[in-house]
Amino acid sequence: MRKILLLLIICLLPSGLSLASQGGEVVIRRAPVPAEPPYQGEVRLLRRDSAPVVQTILNSKVMNHVIAAIQKKESKAWPQDREGSLDSRRYTEELVEAYYVIRERAKNREKIRERHLQLMIEFVLEGERGYVALYAPTLTQEGGRLVPQKKELLKKLPLSRNYLHKNMQLIIQDSFQLDSGKAIQLLQQTAGD
Repeated sequence: MRKILLLLIICLLPSGLSLASQGGEVVIRRAPVPAEPPYQGEVRLLRRDSAPVVQTILNSKVMNHVIAAIQKKESKAWPQDREGSLDSRRYTEELVEAYYVIRERAKNREKIRERHLQLMIEFVLEGERGYVALYAPTLTQEGGRLVPQKKELLKKLPLSRNYLHKNMQLIIQDSFQLDSGKAIQLLQQTAGD
């Protein structure tokens, strides 16, 4: 029954969506970040089992600038007086810690391939629960797309469902250049709601 429902949802998705399957997940849509070169990675909207996932894969020579840009977006979207600001602060603190880990590891490698640092961020909604996971991935490029070959979990941070859902919507809206309504609809379709 779930397979039939998933197939129906995929058939009903707007045209132009990129569907690809890899290791039990379905890639619904992907976009480079930022939207214009030089690209620093890509954002992917996935369906993993019944969970919607917003995955950001970063591959950058200027990772400190990328992390600073994420922090700036978070502080703008989640000011101190807004519900979710504590979740946002916890997320950005862990993001900075993950950056320090991958930067330190890069210093210890004999050869730094083109001086790129790699980090993967996943916002995941599973039923009534959700979390942000930060990974040190091993990436390859295939046809101009980043493909995770393996990933080492650095941190799994349970956060409120409301924060995760709204932040996933904002990332989808920004990355795929959609209005708020279309971003919500795409996230709902991915979740099967």
